[in-house]
Amino acid sequence: MSYEVYGPYLPVIMLITFIALFAWVLHPKNKKKFDDAANLPFEDEEKATGDKADNGRKEK
Repeated sequence: MSYEVYGPYLPVIMLITFIALFAWVLHPKNKKKFDDAANLPFEDEEKATGDKADNGRKEK
């Protein structure tokens, strides 16, 4: 099999893949997962800020 056999179907396969990914990203049930993933870098920053403010001292 060569490109001449599968070549005409590649744009159709790529279009179907694009539409499926687009629908998956915009599906409402995935919103919370994507929002959580988008906020991950900020959660690390807050933890690091809290550690620096403590300066390694423990309260008595």
